[in-house]
Amino acid sequence: MHSDLSNLRGQLEAIVGQDQVVAGVAGTAAFAVDGILPELVVRPGTQDEVSQVVAACARIGAAMIPWGGGTAMGLGNAPTRTQVVIQLDRVNRVVEWDPANLTITAEAGMRLAALQELVAKERAIFPLDPPADHRVSLGGMVAANQNGPSRLRYGTVRDWVLGMRVVLPDGQRIHCGGKVIKNVSGYDMNKLFIRSLGTLGIITEVTFKLLPMPAQWASMIGLFPDLAGARTVVEKAMASFLLPESLDLLNPEAVALLAPSLGIPVAPGTWGIALALAGSPETVARQDRDFAALFQEAGGQVAPVPAGQTSRTWRAIRNLLDGAHADNPARILCKITVPIARTCDLVAAAGELGRRCGLQAAVMAYAGSGVIWALYLPAMDAVPGSPVASALEALRGEAAAAGGSLVLHDAPSPLKRQVDAWGEPGTGLGMMKRLKAEFDPRGLCNPGRFVGGI
Repeated sequence: MHSDLSNLRGQLEAIVGQDQVVAGVAGTAAFAVDGILPELVVRPGTQDEVSQVVAACARIGAAMIPWGGGTAMGLGNAPTRTQVVIQLDRVNRVVEWDPANLTITAEAGMRLAALQELVAKERAIFPLDPPADHRVSLGGMVAANQNGPSRLRYGTVRDWVLGMRVVLPDGQRIHCGGKVIKNVSGYDMNKLFIRSLGTLGIITEVTFKLLPMPAQWASMIGLFPDLAGARTVVEKAMASFLLPESLDLLNPEAVALLAPSLGIPVAPGTWGIALALAGSPETVARQDRDFAALFQEAGGQVAPVPAGQTSRTWRAIRNLLDGAHADNPARILCKITVPIARTCDLVAAAGELGRRCGLQAAVMAYAGSGVIWALYLPAMDAVPGSPVASALEALRGEAAAAGGSLVLHDAPSPLKRQVDAWGEPGTGLGMMKRLKAEFDPRGLCNPGRFVGGI
């Protein structure tokens, strides 16, 4: 270890305690990002300790990577350098919980599931539902802008953040936004840090608004012999007054992955639509009848989900691709975003890519939001090479032609060296670089991982 880092280790141990600083391959291997190991892993226990840790790293110019639940560490390109991982799992307290005003402030290391379980005791909900909710941290969810199927009804992270505290790359602590819903003073600094991927600073606390808990939830699965029937349902639903919480389209490989957890017999080649409803009992019952009729008119079969199984069913659906074949080091997970009207076209194109390359391709779309997740599974011992890279670039081109984009969310390091995780950065790159230079002129926070090598 370089002498500067050896000295830094001593400083960090003085801040957080000797047992909260780890060095050596045995301790840091679990925190590798795209195969690059940090020299040190440090676990501060308070927001003030995060500030002191960052300031100590900044004094010697050590590059830092914030780490929450680790659920988005595959997102982005490989870091250009890393010396210190700052793990935030101990910074996990509830700072303020105001049930009457439907707001909650919690530290960044708190798990999303823990927050949701807490507010449910007062019959409130935090409605975002990204995959891996029992592992994803609040800070990581905000920094990576992680959302799930219910974005159709509830929007994204940006719609639910009222304020946050951030430690800047020099250790300075700042507060953005507020703790009330009607907060309109000054610039909305929150949006700078949402999906900044930790490149502008480390989020240590977030204030969210909440919603009253719906009286009832329900869900159903529609099974279709081909894409045409499923497409008809999606198009008619989006043109109607129906307002589901979630409307997900699954290709046959995704249906095959889901079927065992639901106990539904499915014929090969079956397409699926997973539907979630919420509201008053009358509203849910009416939409349930309307969607059942819509499924049947389009040639589908309705597979109702028992009332007591709705929560378990949707946990299986939203985590379907996140955890599938996690032990396969060659797995590739892509996020494709296109205009809503082109969703079904790109779902078909993403599946075709798998067939061309001889890969299993499970594809799931948030069909009312234009977000598509495609999981490609090579053989366990395969290392994706140029044919897969070329095919991904071709699919990225199709997404761009439709007015969208493709981002590599998880991929083997050799593939990331051939295919940029983000694709073309677009016209906003200049502004992003200026912001990076203003907040982090020495490039200490997550260097190289964001768009355009930021």
